[in-house]
Amino acid sequence: MARRSTPAKKKKPATRGKTTARKKPGKKPGGFRRLMLGAAMVAGAVSAIIAAGSMLELDRAAHKAVSDLSASSPAPRAPAPRNTSKPPKMDFSKGYDAPNRPGYMVERTPEDIDKSEPDSLPEPRISPVPNVNPAPLPEAQAPANMQLAWQKFATRVPDTGTAPVIAIIIDDAGIDKPRTERAAELPGPITISYLPYATHLPEQVASARKRGHEIMLHMPMEPTSRTVDPGPHALLTSYDKVAILNEMTWMLDRFSGYVGVNNHMGSKFTSDPERMAVVMQVMKSRGLMFLDSRTSAKSVGYQEAEKYSVPAIERDVFIDDADDATKIANMLDRVEHVATKRGYAVAIGHPRDLTLEALNKWIPKMQAAGFIFVPATDIVHRNGIKVTG
Repeated sequence: MARRSTPAKKKKPATRGKTTARKKPGKKPGGFRRLMLGAAMVAGAVSAIIAAGSMLELDRAAHKAVSDLSASSPAPRAPAPRNTSKPPKMDFSKGYDAPNRPGYMVERTPEDIDKSEPDSLPEPRISPVPNVNPAPLPEAQAPANMQLAWQKFATRVPDTGTAPVIAIIIDDAGIDKPRTERAAELPGPITISYLPYATHLPEQVASARKRGHEIMLHMPMEPTSRTVDPGPHALLTSYDKVAILNEMTWMLDRFSGYVGVNNHMGSKFTSDPERMAVVMQVMKSRGLMFLDSRTSAKSVGYQEAEKYSVPAIERDVFIDDADDATKIANMLDRVEHVATKRGYAVAIGHPRDLTLEALNKWIPKMQAAGFIFVPATDIVHRNGIKVTG
């Protein structure tokens, strides 16, 4: 039996005014605004590129200007190499009887020098200074009624008449305090010369002056031998005028109450007229005297002092160049001979046991024989240098 077909349902017509069409993918609302924003970003990037290009051009121009200036300017002086070596550590614990201690020997003979040693001296122990030539030091113009240092701090002694006189100078003082104190206990007056790198100098100097002794400063200077260390702040021949003035100022300001300076070692430095002239300018400006220890026969210390009218004397005898009792006795005999023949003698010794023991016995003996012991300044009036300051 055939089925009756069911008629298809009619679709309802879409409501007018409404659309059911699907939107195309990728198309979003606000496209115009995004387009304007993108354009602004592109414009900003272009501006940044232009600005960077301008700065690059300015940088190139500046670099070129600096290069041109450098090319037209003289080459700068290469800086001096900085000295990084440490000052030598000196051991004074063994005192003045220990061989090879700093300052033990006055001068070494050529036979004592090792031929394998380098010819050049070690670098200076202070930082290099500019190589300049400052104006000469002004000459001291002291008022007529003002005493100079060598006069102000001099130890006064009565008129000796025609009696022969002896000036004993004990230098290398201050480092070994017990032996320095023993030197200050010697009958006198004598002259005690202190190393500037000793400690408690004002107290040591005051103690010696209370006992009636005269005071000097024992200034370290470069020796000829490369195996002996004169100590820190020594004056070296490699120094220019500025370096010499700097080191002398440090040493001379360590204490006061001294009448002058004598050289510690210095066989090489005192043979250099140019540098000794600088030393004498300082002596003159400070009103000091100079005692040439004569550690070298080539020393020009006395001659340079004469040029600058600096009161000066020279050493006649080293009492203890050899630390030996017999040789010390022989040197004391020589002192007596010089004083008898010339009327005065200048002798240098050191605070060592044998020297102090010998002087303790010898000084009273010589006094009993009619010799008079005087400070170094007393000899200044006998040496013939015309003192103008």
